[in-house]
Amino acid sequence: MDTVSFIVFGENNKCLSLYSYHLAAETSAGTAAAPLKEIILSQHLPAADVDEIVFIFGYPTALIVPNGFAVETTGKEMLELIFGDQSDSFIKTDICPDQNRQTVYAIPQQIKAVTDYIFPSHITRHLYSLLPEIPSIAVNELYCIFYNSTFTAMLVKENKLQAIQTYQYKSPEDVVYYMLQLCESFEASVNDTNVHLNGMISEASNLYNGISKYFLNLQFEALPAGIDYPETINEYPAHYFSHLFAAAQCV
Repeated sequence: MDTVSFIVFGENNKCLSLYSYHLAAETSAGTAAAPLKEIILSQHLPAADVDEIVFIFGYPTALIVPNGFAVETTGKEMLELIFGDQSDSFIKTDICPDQNRQTVYAIPQQIKAVTDYIFPSHITRHLYSLLPEIPSIAVNELYCIFYNSTFTAMLVKENKLQAIQTYQYKSPEDVVYYMLQLCESFEASVNDTNVHLNGMISEASNLYNGISKYFLNLQFEALPAGIDYPETINEYPAHYFSHLFAAAQCV
């Protein structure tokens, strides 16, 4: 966990405020609880006067499971089979009835304790449940979100979700390797795949240059339509926050 963001919406889908913080790359679930609590309290985020509070978690300890294979009582076992011991985690399941799948994921107990303490009434969703709902993602797409030391990639091939995965990286070569591997695993043509870039990446970066050597169709994602944005957001590249608003629209 290295990024914490908040969006406050008012009436008529008006964005009232946006906060985004980057924690140290080595921050673990255990050490993130204290700064998370401090960040939330310092911003005096509203609780009593809002209609709905939604936490979107992006922890990589998550699995997308077809409904036919998903049994609520086996969520912990499925996660432990792939990711190891989850005794210090709270296991949650998002039901996606329209897509015939579920997302089973783990929330560190320390983080859950903080969110429950500050916002006793809230909704929890996982990023993997929301990304496939983004309307602009269709045909052959690789939707990427870059953070300080990790990135999340969603591959859609012929309008069908193939995979969503979060990777740790130290160099642009790591990122390119994982992106190529993901496409190869699902026989998705690199030349025919549109790559959507979100988050901490710029056209002048070594990361972008590395990706552009192998992927021809690159685009920085725009802010989604249908939201009344504050003027100040135009001071920053749209793709820095595009994924935050896109996910929020899919809740």
